[in-house]
Amino acid sequence: MKINSIMVAGAAWCLAFGLLSAAPAQVVKSVSSATFKESRVLVPEGGKTVETTNDVSLPGEILVRTNGVFTVKKGKERQLREGQIITSDGLLNSPDGSVEPVVDHLVLKGGKVQLIKDGDANPLGAEYVLPDAARVSPDGTIKARDGRLRRMLDGQIIKLDGVAIPATDTVSLQDGKVVLFKDGDRVELRRGQIMAMSDGSRVNGDGYLVRSNGTRVNLKEGEIIKVPGVISSKR
Repeated sequence: MKINSIMVAGAAWCLAFGLLSAAPAQVVKSVSSATFKESRVLVPEGGKTVETTNDVSLPGEILVRTNGVFTVKKGKERQLREGQIITSDGLLNSPDGSVEPVVDHLVLKGGKVQLIKDGDANPLGAEYVLPDAARVSPDGTIKARDGRLRRMLDGQIIKLDGVAIPATDTVSLQDGKVVLFKDGDRVELRRGQIMAMSDGSRVNGDGYLVRSNGTRVNLKEGEIIKVPGVISSKR
């Protein structure tokens, strides 16, 4: 009797294992962006935004699961927050107006270099050696292999392979106040205050942006306008 029971249990286990093994792998769709809203991942499809029932991928080995957890190049799992969007250029756009790369990188903020790995930021404690043997110091000085020196600019971003990423600044109107993300920092303008952006445009605390070509754009509540950020110095 015990032998029969063992045989039956073994057969059931084999059948279950076989069914699991035969189950088709989930299809991962390639998309141009992924938005996390109300605990759902939304993606563009057929001119509309729809909830995805499958995991999705974006360029740069970015995988976004249906619960909003994402990874970059199979790195540490990170959770998207409400309203955040990952775009095809590998940028994480947040509702507060901040824009940052999801790939590991170095960025200069307030005259000090931060090392960003899997979304976690830490001050650079020692020289970081890039693949071309250039050395990045914690103060933003870059010493090339031939000994030439140059300085990073506040807001400048460099991937860990040494390739620069164009910085993105933003201008928005939040609760009636003009808010900038410039050179990696959040700035709130007072009424009448004017601030020049890296692309030559000027933002007025009274609620408008004047582009470098003279075109005026009135800010709308909640709208986020992107402008080119700091331009990297040549290598």
